[in-house]
Amino acid sequence: MSDLHEGSKLYDCVVVGAGIEGSSTAYHLAKKGQDTLLLEQFPLGHSRGSSCGHSRITRYAYAQEHFARMMPECFKIWAELENQTNTRLYRKDGLLAFAEPPYKSLDNMQRSLDSINHTYTLLTGPEINQKYPGIEVSDDTRGLIEHDGGVLLADKCLQAMQKQFQHYGGTIHDSEQVLQILPGTTPIIVTNRAHYRCKSVVLTPGPWASKILRPLGLDPPLKPWRLDVCYWKPKKPGTFDDMPAVITYTKGHNTYALPSEEYPGLIKLCDHTEHKVCDPDKRDVPAADRHVNMEKVRSFARQYFPGLEDVPVVVETCMYTFTPDESFFLDTHPNYHNIVIGCGFSGHGFKLAPVVGKVLSELATQTKPSYDLSPFRLGRFPNGPLAKL
Repeated sequence: MSDLHEGSKLYDCVVVGAGIEGSSTAYHLAKKGQDTLLLEQFPLGHSRGSSCGHSRITRYAYAQEHFARMMPECFKIWAELENQTNTRLYRKDGLLAFAEPPYKSLDNMQRSLDSINHTYTLLTGPEINQKYPGIEVSDDTRGLIEHDGGVLLADKCLQAMQKQFQHYGGTIHDSEQVLQILPGTTPIIVTNRAHYRCKSVVLTPGPWASKILRPLGLDPPLKPWRLDVCYWKPKKPGTFDDMPAVITYTKGHNTYALPSEEYPGLIKLCDHTEHKVCDPDKRDVPAADRHVNMEKVRSFARQYFPGLEDVPVVVETCMYTFTPDESFFLDTHPNYHNIVIGCGFSGHGFKLAPVVGKVLSELATQTKPSYDLSPFRLGRFPNGPLAKL
């Protein structure tokens, strides 16, 4: 099983998981001159994890200030990648966020934008209805337009990160599963093909995080969910031609929508609320709660997006990994500081990946982090992250 050549080589860093967070981390490490290996258990371009698909919402507008403070640099790094790869990665469609009373999330979003001096426009419910045909909200709804929000072209973003990682000398091995991580001064990564030695290892395994972390004595609160990604046909062609990305905070719903990208003329509209925990290796097993979840998103569409047909015409699957507070884990192992962990991205980590990768690369090289990581520490919950082994 072990390749003697690889076993004798010492990498500066091995990154486990080539989704957007791992690819961004590897990109930043290679850019710093670190000899880096990026490992992925599936073939590149797969749809098993959380980084697949053509589109993701991006925005400065966040209810959490620690995310809002990261977004200016994220936009800057995406723009640099566009220039480096000569590839369009971002569509400036704008972002509409709307909320019903008591408006807590919208008020926090406004406060966060003010904290970074970013501009926005406030809208009343009637103004939303007039401005966006096909959307219908109540008169007491409040809205916010963040003009620099929009859509990341997700598959192209992932490919751009990996391309530039290789441009800076990085190595990618796909279809190679990590079987074991042996801690130490030079950790050893055991795969189904070889053993790899490194000075540090970064773990960005997506919904497989608990399976990787528990053998290392860690069990932070993580819930992998399987969500239906739904694409809807407008009742009248052209109704949503000028639609921005949309985030909603309404009674019983936390739903988002994106303008047409994957399928010409179809709108992506999905439910972001809690689902049953799903083993990522069994994501294709029929979900017991799928009918309930689908009826929930259909009910939302009927009420707030009456310009869409009643049922989606395409349904795909995506994995999320949620934490109790929907903030990530970006930290080092409490016993092994050369084991770095990035997980629990809670369905909104893609847009933040450029900064997440930068921070994880700083932890891997024992450099002072560029951002306050207290909201992302493994030990922030009462029971802590240590597993009961």
